[in-house]
Amino acid sequence: MRIRKYIVSIGLLLSLWSVAAQAQEYQSVVCVGDTGIAYFVQGFDNSTYQWTVEGGAITRDYGDSIIVDWPLVPGEYTITVLETSEFGCVGAVQSALVLVSGPDIDLGGDTYMCEGELFEITPEGDFYSYLWHDGSTGPGYSTDQEGWIGVEVTDSYGCALKDSLYLSVYDLPEVDLGNDTILCGEESLILDAGPDGALYTWSTGENSQTITVFHGVQLIWVEVQSPFGCSNSDTIAINACNIEFYFRDIPTAITPNGDGFNDQWILDKLNGYSEVEVEIFSRWGTLIWKSEPGYSVPWDGTDMGGNEMPMDSYHFVFKLNMEGIDRVTGIITVIR
Repeated sequence: MRIRKYIVSIGLLLSLWSVAAQAQEYQSVVCVGDTGIAYFVQGFDNSTYQWTVEGGAITRDYGDSIIVDWPLVPGEYTITVLETSEFGCVGAVQSALVLVSGPDIDLGGDTYMCEGELFEITPEGDFYSYLWHDGSTGPGYSTDQEGWIGVEVTDSYGCALKDSLYLSVYDLPEVDLGNDTILCGEESLILDAGPDGALYTWSTGENSQTITVFHGVQLIWVEVQSPFGCSNSDTIAINACNIEFYFRDIPTAITPNGDGFNDQWILDKLNGYSEVEVEIFSRWGTLIWKSEPGYSVPWDGTDMGGNEMPMDSYHFVFKLNMEGIDRVTGIITVIR
């Protein structure tokens, strides 16, 4: 007496017997989770049979045949059967070895990467074939796009298993320190690396979202890391102060006529020079007016005695009183 395996579907029967032929030590090969697999014996008429199926579950018992559901755990399992004839004669226990095969595939849990990166994954294990969600069949998969990634693998017996994960793509922090610039005098500039960071690393050694910088040639960079570990950076150059260029657009005339408009020589560019002194000279070089340090009271077209100066062009001198920077000169016109 020998144990044989059969399936109701003839096509499937031929396929499984072909696989079994490749693994002669097994009576049959099934895949994990297979259900409704039939086995039968050829014995004497009117005999009774006692079946045991290691690992599997007998769902139907017809005496000389059984229907088995196999487990989700791969392994080698034994089927045994004991025949007792109608006359009470007991035969020898017959057994057969069944391979429950199935690939062990685990892509891991859902994961993420940062914008601009490339995600690559190669499942661990020795598989016979691969079928990824996009139809590709290579052993590995790579992408720079967010979405589901899934693969179905088969082993050498044709048993298949699927797994998938979701790949999120996180944006990089937005970092913009602005255009390169110059700072003159006591001017300062607040550099803001943006609110997206969990960690800020400045070239100055600071680690806050904002820092304050002053004049002087320097190249300042910041690297910002988001809560997800995504990093972005930016750089700004603070160039040397060119005084002539810096004061190129100051007002060149005043109209002190008492109408409340342009009656004084307002010089916002001097706000960064706390010790500046402004001197006004006639066209013949005579000093007619001089400010206090800091230019807190703008010139209104009068001399030091408070007398109105006639409509004319006057020379000016800005004594900046800064180390390395002496003075700025030019012409200011009084229009009445």
